[in-house]
Amino acid sequence: MTDQELIRLYQARDPRAVEETRAKYGAYCGAIAHRLLTDERDVEECLSDCAMAVWNAIPPACPEHFKGWLGAVVRHRALAIGRANGRRPPTVEESALELAACLAEGDTPHRQLEARELGETLSRFLFLQKPEVRTAFLRRYWYAESLEEVAAYMGWGLSRTKSVLFRTRKRLEIYLKQEGY
Repeated sequence: MTDQELIRLYQARDPRAVEETRAKYGAYCGAIAHRLLTDERDVEECLSDCAMAVWNAIPPACPEHFKGWLGAVVRHRALAIGRANGRRPPTVEESALELAACLAEGDTPHRQLEARELGETLSRFLFLQKPEVRTAFLRRYWYAESLEEVAAYMGWGLSRTKSVLFRTRKRLEIYLKQEGY
């Protein structure tokens, strides 16, 4: 079943939409939740909450890239559950600290309003990177994989992985400053 067919099922309020989404993307969503949560009960809660959130969001939402949108829903919910329960794997903290150095300090209401624009800017930056750099960056900072896991996936040594990510963060910092962040 295609993503557009799934969206049509949701828009028609057909309960099969949830089943079909689980069949097509259950492993994908589960992998994201497992990466960010350490407790199996938290993972189950996350996936259940996300199924309800997607059901309630479509309509009116009509995501252009359903898989990516669904992954973001799962990721945000998993992070919220981990934050609430105080159970997050250390890779989440490590990767957040690494990226924090690229952003200006202070979380004001104005900055919260700019969050969407910042996301679009980050997407433009990543589009400018080589595919392997983009993949390593996303695996580390979106999926919160350890440096060792990123290195193994990329077929790189740990030193090269650290170096590529460090240089990419520096380029991101410069790019964000040029864009007014």
